[in-house]
Amino acid sequence: MKKITEIETKDIIPNRNQPRLEFDEEAIRYLADSIAENGLIQPIVVREKDSKYEIIAGERRYRAYCYLERETIPAIIEDKDDFESANLALVENTQRQNLNAIEEALAIHKMMSSQNKSQTEIARELGYKQSTVANKLRLLRLPEVIKEGLANGIITERHGRALLKVPRERQIEAYETIVRRGYNVKRSEEYLKAFEDKSSSNFKSVSNSVRLGLNTIREAYELCKKSGLDVTLNETEYNDEVKVTIRFNKVG
Repeated sequence: MKKITEIETKDIIPNRNQPRLEFDEEAIRYLADSIAENGLIQPIVVREKDSKYEIIAGERRYRAYCYLERETIPAIIEDKDDFESANLALVENTQRQNLNAIEEALAIHKMMSSQNKSQTEIARELGYKQSTVANKLRLLRLPEVIKEGLANGIITERHGRALLKVPRERQIEAYETIVRRGYNVKRSEEYLKAFEDKSSSNFKSVSNSVRLGLNTIREAYELCKKSGLDVTLNETEYNDEVKVTIRFNKVG
């Protein structure tokens, strides 16, 4: 059995390779309430780093202790290097299902890049099939607005995989329709199949120069939305032209 040591919370630092990008503050408060009432069931795992203790696993528990203003927290001290620490942090979050699809995909991509590992090797460490890892990484190809929707739980990972089947120039339009209509995964797949068929039959006739222009307009549209402007974009394809309408709704 590994030794559990009480470590001062002020001497603990977060993991620089923590794959989780967002922490739900309300969930942290709920966890803090549970710890206050029932105690900490599982200690955090740390390693010594620059005269401090860097968290390997258990950052939510650590944040809950800080919320409770506890001066010490039970911890297991492991002797791990940077690569091992990053791996354990990803594995723990994955097994606890603490990561959203984009956080997990980014963490896997970072592990592969920094450690020069293949999808098969990463899949083995995480207990996934190689195809599962490949599918997660493919989500990173989606436009930023859709990745934000995945990260914020607006759509699910299965929605994201379905959107990948749509030509890139039509993905944002398809995504916004799915969100606006509140389609579940099954209904989305049905809708996107028709969308894909329509795109493949009609959009092939558009020249590369027009495609470039349309993509430029869509990128500008995304930037406008990110800046907080209330803007909508509609595209209508005719036999000899593509009509793009951008509407800016007045504020105040």
